[in-house]
Parts: sequence; C-alpha cells; structure tokens
Amino acid sequence: MSLLIKCHFGYRVLISIALGLFTGLFFGPLASVLKPIGDIYIMLLQMVVLPYIAFSVIHGLGSITPETGKKLFLKGWPFLVGLWVLIFVVIYLLSFLIPKPLTVLITAKHVEGAGTLLDKNFLNFLVPENPFYDLANNVVPAIAVFGLITGVSLMHLEKKEPLLSFVERSNQIIEKILKWLAILSPIGIFAHIAVAFGTVQFGDLYKLEFYVVCFILVTLYTTFGILPAIITSLTPLSYTEVLKGFRTVCLLAFAVALPSISFPFLNAYMKKLGEKLQVQDNNFHGTTQTVMPIAYGFGQIGNCLMLFFILFLSFYYRHPFLGSEKALLSLLTIPMSIGSSETSISAVTFLVEHLGFPHDAIDLFIQTMSVTLNFQVLLSVASVLTLIILVLYSYYGLLHIRWKRLCSHLGVSLAIFVLIVAFGRQFIHLGDNYQDLYTKLTIQDVIKNPVHAEFLDDSFSDESEDPLARILRTGVLRVGYDPRNIPYCYYNASKELVGFDVAYAYRLAAELDSSLQFVTIHPDRFNEDLKRGHFDIAMSAILMTEGRLKEMDFTHPYDEENNVLIVPLKKAEEFLDINQVTSRQGLKLGAIGAYNEVVQRHFPSANLLPVETLDSLVRGEIDAWVTSRSLGTIWCVNHPDFVVIDYGDQIGKFYLSYPVKIGISFEWISFLNNWLILKEQSGFKTEMKRYWMEGEPPKKLPPRWSILRDVLHWIN
Repeated sequence: MSLLIKCHFGYRVLISIALGLFTGLFFGPLASVLKPIGDIYIMLLQMVVLPYIAFSVIHGLGSITPETGKKLFLKGWPFLVGLWVLIFVVIYLLSFLIPKPLTVLITAKHVEGAGTLLDKNFLNFLVPENPFYDLANNVVPAIAVFGLITGVSLMHLEKKEPLLSFVERSNQIIEKILKWLAILSPIGIFAHIAVAFGTVQFGDLYKLEFYVVCFILVTLYTTFGILPAIITSLTPLSYTEVLKGFRTVCLLAFAVALPSISFPFLNAYMKKLGEKLQVQDNNFHGTTQTVMPIAYGFGQIGNCLMLFFILFLSFYYRHPFLGSEKALLSLLTIPMSIGSSETSISAVTFLVEHLGFPHDAIDLFIQTMSVTLNFQVLLSVASVLTLIILVLYSYYGLLHIRWKRLCSHLGVSLAIFVLIVAFGRQFIHLGDNYQDLYTKLTIQDVIKNPVHAEFLDDSFSDESEDPLARILRTGVLRVGYDPRNIPYCYYNASKELVGFDVAYAYRLAAELDSSLQFVTIHPDRFNEDLKRGHFDIAMSAILMTEGRLKEMDFTHPYDEENNVLIVPLKKAEEFLDINQVTSRQGLKLGAIGAYNEVVQRHFPSANLLPVETLDSLVRGEIDAWVTSRSLGTIWCVNHPDFVVIDYGDQIGKFYLSYPVKIGISFEWISFLNNWLILKEQSGFKTEMKRYWMEGEPPKKLPPRWSILRDVLHWIN
C-alpha cells in the first residue's frame, strides 16, 4: 500500500483501472458488493459539480466588465461553433457505415397525441424555470444557462464586490473538496470499474458491437488526431505539449468517467499556461475562471455523440428519418449536449420517447455506457481544454495561425477518415433488432418445465359438459390455435408452436394441473367448432367484435392495439391522409375474419375482396390489407417492400380476448377472468409482452461469466 501511495498519481490511476478490470472479470456479478463504494464516490462528486458550474460561471462573468465579456464572446464563439461543426461532420461521416434502415411503420397525418421535440419537456432541459429543481435533478444545461443569465446580470452591477467575494470563497471551498476527492479517486475508480465489468452482460454489448467499436475509435481518433492538429496549427504549442496537457487533464476524468473531476487539473494547467505565455495581465486568473466554466458547460462535444446512437437506433429499430428530421436532430443535440456526460441519459431518454423508439432502447444506451462513457468523457474533457487554450490565445492576441498547416492537417485527417468509412462500408453487414428475431424465440425461455402437449386437427366432446369440470376430471386442456398470428401464435425456426398466447396456454394448463391438446382452428367453421366443444378455449389472437359476441362468450380483453393498413412502400404517400383514404373510390382492401367489419365500418367506399392470405397483397391484387399494428408490423419485418400505416385510433382499435362456448359455464369464464387478472398483477403479462413483442430476454438470465465461476469453478 505504501508503494501505491508513493507512486505518481497517474500510475496510481492506471493501477486502479487494472485492478478494477481484473476484479470485475474474476468475480463477475459478485463484484457488485463494491457498488456502494463507487456510488458514494460518484455522489460526492455530483454534490459539488453543479454548484461549481453555477458559481464559476457567475463569478467568472460577474468579475469582468461588459467590455471584457463582449471581447471574450467575440473571441470565443468561432472556436465553439467550429468544434460543434467538427463533431457533426465526424458523426455524419461515421453514419455512412450504418446501412439504410428498412421502413416498417409510418405514423400517418392527423394522429392525435403525436409528440413534438419542441415541447415543454425539451425546454425544461434548457430553460432554468426552477434552478433548485435543476440542481436537485442534475439538469446541467439549465444550470449552465442560469449561471450565464445571472453572471451577465452581475457583470452590469456596481458595488458587486461583497457578492463576488462570497461566490469566490464558495468556489474555493468546492475546489478544496474536489482536491480531496481527487486523492481518494483510485478507490472510487477501482470500485466503479470493478462493478461495471463485473455486471455488464457481454451478450447485450455483442448485439451493439458495431456501435461500441465505432464510438471508441472515433473518440480516440478525434482526441488524439484532430484536436491536436487544430491546436498545433493555431498556436505555438507542439504536438507533444498538447498530448502532455491532455494526459494531465483527461486521465483521471477518463478513468472515473466523470468530467467534473478534471477541474483541479484544469486550474493547474491554466497556471502553467499563464507562466508559459508570460502574460502581463493581473486579471489572467479571473479571465481563466471566466472561460473555464463556460467551456466546461458548452464545449463538451463528446456529449454530441448521442446523435450517433440515435442514428444507429434508426437502423436497429427500422425507424428511418427524413433529411429535415436529421437536421432538426442535429440542432436539438447541441443544447442537449450542454453540461456533463451524465445528462446524456436524460437527453437520450427524451429523444427515444419522442421519436417513437421502443423503451428498451434506453436500456441499450445505459448498457453500452458501461464501455463508451469513459471515452465520451475523454473526448469531452479534451475538447474543453482545446476550447480554453484557443480562446485564451485568441483573447491575448497570441494566435499563430498557419493556414497551410491547418488545411493540410485537417484535410488529411478527414480524408483518411472518409477513406476508412468508404472502405469499411464494403465489409460491414449488420443485422438489426428484427432480423430473425421472432423465429428464434422459444417456449422454454419463458415457461419452466412446460407441460406435455399434443396436436390434433379435430376433437370432440359432450356439448353439455362444463369445460372446467371436464378439464379437472380428465386432466386435459384443449386449446384452439391458428399458427398464422405472429407473435401470438406461430411456428418458430425449429417448427415449434410458440407465441404470446401459446405461452399463456402452457401456463394455464400448468396451473390447472393438466396436459395440453392444441386443436386446429378452421376459420370457416370456427363458431361451430367452439359450440360443439372441439376446444375449451381459443388462444390465438382472436378479436372480440360485436358480431362475435352473439356467438360466443369472451374473457376480459388482454390486449388492445390500433387497426392499421399494410400497403406497398412505394405507394405509402398515397395513404398518409386518412380522410383521402376513406373517401377514395375503387380502393381494393383485403381483410380476414373480424377485420371485415373494420373495412365495412371505416371504409364504406372501398371494395372488400374475399381473400384469405396476404399473398394477394404481394401479388398486387389488392391495394392494402387491414390488420392490427403488431401483426402488421411483424409481417412487414419479413417483407421490407411493405409498410404499416398507423392512423392512431381513427380506424378503430382491436381487442384481443379468449373466446369460450357461449352460455355453457359461468364458472369457467369467471375462473379465466380472475386468472388473467392474477397474471397481469404478477408481472407475467408484462414479461410475455416484452419477450414476444419486443424480443427482450426474460428477467431470469444465467449468471454472468466470470473467472471464479466458469474457469476455476469455485462457486456454482
């Protein structure tokens, strides 16, 4: 331990990183016992970082004159804009490696409740409506804006020295705390990395390996290639001096994945830079204290890489953006990137929810952050230091611009980047979230020890016998099924009957202590077979409609979704306005079963054609097919030339329910209704929807790989 203490601080950090990696890989999930230590360290850092941002910006701006502030703004904004432009160029060049996303779903015009990015939720990130709330909830952009507004106001006040003295002393207190935390940082680094590498699921990262690898490479390339080229082309600093400065300021922040820990090192670097510049200015310290917090709040371009994640999601979830939408996303990324790297989670959450991505996209981002966050912080802190250096050199008239070198270095760097992207695109073949997703799902993943099941084309029973009594007497539950309803009831790649409703059937049979008989549903005689007792219950995405209520009893609906149209992708624009579609003469629509009622009710001018399969749509015999959103979306996943048009609830909703024979058994229908309530309350329904609809793995995963368990076999 004494040797560790005597080591150079940088080596102590590296040793802590190495020990954390080894501990995480050796102990695996057992390393989570260190989580409280890492959490305490991070919480202590967050305790001071937001007040420090606000106080530093207020003191820095308030301590200078309006003329000085104007000069700093004029000298600084070109470099800030230049860094933003640079990172967006890099991101969009990198995005060419991502294949063009397939279109699965389009939300049509005039749909109520459609989110907009420019609403109050977005403004809350940026406008300090309640600074105390922003401090409590780590809303860094709003805190930075609050500091700017307050600092500019203080700049114009007279007799402000007592207030400035208080703010300065507050900053000194916070800086002292940050220095103490820096001394303790090896412990925090060790705990943080051990937990991260002990608990992260490598399988989840493997699905996103392209994103993770590209993220890491682009941050390293920008940090150690492009940024030093800019500094050395605009200042007398050499490449070696720039890298030395990056190492001093960025190392600890990179290790703990927290940019705020760089404050003491930024201050130390500013002092050395002042000595190097030999500036004859008594206010140099005040100038640096003005520039540093503003650069920290607004210059962390690593945070802008959240845009690359959103662009990757566009491909991964088959959610393409228009060119105008990409431009708007870029503009929104700038204010959302203001502040610390931790706010990226809030920003990505906001974008995921408002852009209509599945909610598990947020979980994917959080999982990848266990690897990418450190590199994001590395680039952010390096860009902050770059901005500070350029602004100070410009402010004091010490810029040494070598245009030829700047153009050649940047040109060569970007040209190499373009060549890598162009060359790499030829060898990248990515699969998205939906590629073969539903064919891989199995009953065994979600139902432990499923009951014995057999499959019959027909079955007969005494029509007058109570179904519940017969099941309890014979120990056999008969379930009607139609395997054409992905993801509710279908055959997977192994020719096994699977799906949401099939899982429910296995669970129902197990809790009735019975075996299973799956009986084929023949659509042309469905009502008659149910009345004759061919099956006790139908569990295969059966719609509850007014017409069917006269023929059979239904349980309470267990799912509901919008009715939609499936149309050829090349004709999608013709179907975006629901008013034009419903009034269109000669429109040929296909539907099956209860969806015929939807066509008759909402498309009175259309021709309803008697077709049984979607092959008629593929052959062009009909213009569109009416179905439910989930069924249509999943069909389009496997037929990329077609797309779902969702009109909200303007063409009605479908309600899925389990039908039973009408009037035969109040006890049977009452049992099923109560059983469905229990399945929902226990979380079974949520787990099944996530697994069968979104492909999310069940919660009970095998233990994460570790040396202790899988190599040495010291524990089970």
